[in-house]
Amino acid sequence: MKKLAHLSEFLENIGLRECIAVHSAAAHPTVLAGQLAESSHLLRGRVVHSLLPYGPVPYAQVPARDHLELSTFLPGAGLRAALDAGRLHVMRQPLSEAPHSFNEANPVGAVLLRVSPPDDTGKVSLGVAVDYMPAALQAARRVVAEIDPAMPRTAGDGWLSAARIDAFVDAVDGPHEVAPGQPDAIDEAIASHVAGLLTDGAVLQLGVGSLPDQVLAKLGHLKHLGLHTGIIGDGARALIERGIIDNSTKEVCPGVCVATMALGTRAFYAFMDRNPAIELHPCSMTHGKQVLRRLGRLHAINAALQVDLHGRVNAEWAGSRQVSAPGGLPDFSRAAAALAGGRSIIALRARDRKGGSAIVPELPPGRPCSLQPAEVDCYVTEYGVAAVRGCSADARRKALIAIAHPGHRDTLMRCGGT
Repeated sequence: MKKLAHLSEFLENIGLRECIAVHSAAAHPTVLAGQLAESSHLLRGRVVHSLLPYGPVPYAQVPARDHLELSTFLPGAGLRAALDAGRLHVMRQPLSEAPHSFNEANPVGAVLLRVSPPDDTGKVSLGVAVDYMPAALQAARRVVAEIDPAMPRTAGDGWLSAARIDAFVDAVDGPHEVAPGQPDAIDEAIASHVAGLLTDGAVLQLGVGSLPDQVLAKLGHLKHLGLHTGIIGDGARALIERGIIDNSTKEVCPGVCVATMALGTRAFYAFMDRNPAIELHPCSMTHGKQVLRRLGRLHAINAALQVDLHGRVNAEWAGSRQVSAPGGLPDFSRAAAALAGGRSIIALRARDRKGGSAIVPELPPGRPCSLQPAEVDCYVTEYGVAAVRGCSADARRKALIAIAHPGHRDTLMRCGGT
């Protein structure tokens, strides 16, 4: 590895057809992201892939984004301005398919990483984000790394020989922190209903944020839970330390929590460092159909913005504004719904931010459907649970109206024909 003065000297030879992949989420590299933005005029028209980036994302801001073609499987707040401006291509494939995007038809000119310093064996850790990085690295012509002494060395498949790194820079900060969300009374009510659906031995998939954290906080009465998820955060720590999440019933990686990335506090990242109880794996494994169908008691708990009376789910659009993408939602929800002992759970607030009903007669025309009715077993709002597995279309409509906000139920009954 040679120390790099500036990324620009490394990017001049990126081919016209070659893309650049930037490390994801909390591992998003601050120094390299800044230098990528400064070098954007050298990369006119090149595609830059990033996934849920945290911290500064200057290459997604004016003027850098006007030189680049930005692409993502999941935008997050870091790419929201570019998305609103029509300067971001959102790929709607499930996250399990993301690694297949890096191949001969989509060659990778460079991967920009944030990694731990090399260990005694000469390997670095991808730390808190593995996702599709192994696939991008396998396809990459060049690799540049931001060496971060604060990056935890995580168990699993996120290890890379330092010899694979062509050049490096020193980090100026640590992995980006995400503070636990602050729940309100609605979060508390929804979380209580979701927790009531879970039993001993369930294998959980859920995200991070105030609602998932509240669900986890209400599971202290259960035993032998498992965790096989996309993102792991602080909310799981107490249950792991108390032995409530012991992963003893899991058919895949028994005894170990499995995720593809972590989002949390510095204390949680320290908890993950060299901790064999938590493994991070590529999303081709964590989200893969062949793996998920082996988890007989998988309970997928995910959030939505809107549900219509047919049971179709919108998790991507808030009114006329796109705010997200399918990500891992289809992978986990479809798998859980297909398992006899599994359960696909969709949680949403009964009202949207403008006070309108989040349960609507029909999804807006032209909006993509994130999940089909057959891919959901239970819908949950602060008003209760609509358990619809095996229900007729008419029974599903009635169950959904029953958990809508009381101020909207009469209108929904008239629109729904019930």
